Amino acid sequence: MGRVGILFDFDGTLSPLDVSRDVARVRDDVAAVLGELVKRYVVGVVSSKDCSFLLSRVPSLQGYACVDGLEVLVGDYLILDSAVTSRELLKSIEDVHTEARGLRDVFVEEKRSLLGFLLGFSIDWRRRGGPPEGLDRVVREATSRGLHVVNYRYNPFVDIYISRRGKGDAVKIMRALLNLDKLIYVGDGENDMPAFSVADISVLVRHDFNRELRLDVDYEVEFGELARWLITHVLSGRIS
Repeated sequence: MGRVGILFDFDGTLSPLDVSRDVARVRDDVAAVLGELVKRYVVGVVSSKDCSFLLSRVPSLQGYACVDGLEVLVGDYLILDSAVTSRELLKSIEDVHTEARGLRDVFVEEKRSLLGFLLGFSIDWRRRGGPPEGLDRVVREATSRGLHVVNYRYNPFVDIYISRRGKGDAVKIMRALLNLDKLIYVGDGENDMPAFSVADISVLVRHDFNRELRLDVDYEVEFGELARWLITHVLSGRIS
């Protein structure tokens, strides 16, 4: 069978999408299944969340690709995107982050490296019903200063990063570092598309916020049924 890995997105896959950062948690039933998966497979998480957050929510996994792959933690090795060596980019993202914090009625989630560098941040307006006034100004400033801006068709937030990476890059790095012969990737959103494309088996988690999303994947599973699906399809050995 070789060395099989299963990598998960976090928001909307392991945790509900419509909750704030401070209460975001892996569902209890899924957490129990993860405890069994790590005994038989290589398990990791690939997320736009920062490593500090992910380590607190899903500890004891074999690998973490954080902030869409700008930071990767595998065993004793910590890998950072080379952009953190640019003082200009580091200053740019701190400056734009400060400007974003001045927007009204939004949540600005900063995403720092384990070493303290600001790698990116999200501007989230899901609780106000629409994009905030001044968002376009912040996005233009970020773009003009060489930062990477990610807009989404279905998600009520925008991400701004110090460098252009993505979950496809993150999965490739994780696959190499973890020496995987076969890879299952489980995610729920637009930014998971690059990861789906490089995985051997792709699994889309459906919920109320991605009903209109159409992707070419191997499996689809409802958010509330993920634990059961992992038992019947992965732990059973059916697709590994």
